[in-house]
Amino acid sequence: MPSPTQHAAGQPSGAARRTPRNRRLPAHERRDQILDAALHEFSERGFGAARMDDIAARAGLSKGGLYAHFDSKSAVFQALMRRMLLPNLLFDVRPPAQPSLAALVDGFLENAYARLEDDRFIRTLHLLIAEGPRVRQAIEDWRADHLRLLHSQQAMVRRAVEGGALRDSALTDMVQLIHAPILLAAVLRMLQSDEHVRDVMPRLRAAHRRLLLELLTPDPA
Repeated sequence: MPSPTQHAAGQPSGAARRTPRNRRLPAHERRDQILDAALHEFSERGFGAARMDDIAARAGLSKGGLYAHFDSKSAVFQALMRRMLLPNLLFDVRPPAQPSLAALVDGFLENAYARLEDDRFIRTLHLLIAEGPRVRQAIEDWRADHLRLLHSQQAMVRRAVEGGALRDSALTDMVQLIHAPILLAAVLRMLQSDEHVRDVMPRLRAAHRRLLLELLTPDPA
């Protein structure tokens, strides 16, 4: 599979790639547009070589318009990571039994596997793998947010186990294991053919659901 950091054959360059000036958009739509443009630039050029001028041009903005949303290239990179690579949470402020555990699991899987279908998720993950070791400072805030969410989920799961709402299992010992099949699915999407992914993904999701329900449902005894 060719790396997103390589130029696609026949792809136009320079001004031909740039997006025309756009009508006024709501802030959240403009932010998404900027991040899509940045994902292209970082993937093609790498973080070091990408320029704010080129991100602005691809998004159809002036450089000043870009700086009205992000004050640095590092801030853009962090926002990219936050948009696609913060973990979905199985439990938030709701007790696991309200609604039922099965309903929470199904909602969690629906959100997580839907995100896998968004090509921007895979491209952002590839960007993190390729550029992360070289831009550790640029992703420091994202990493802190990621760990904070996992620590919060771990504390909630531990309370649920102590209250009898969840079974004590390997999954509750380390909540990262709840997310592990999703990472496997992402790796399959990056490495395997589309045909293989279409065949295996429904089975992986079904197995993931069974794993969660079997290891988290409290023992009736």
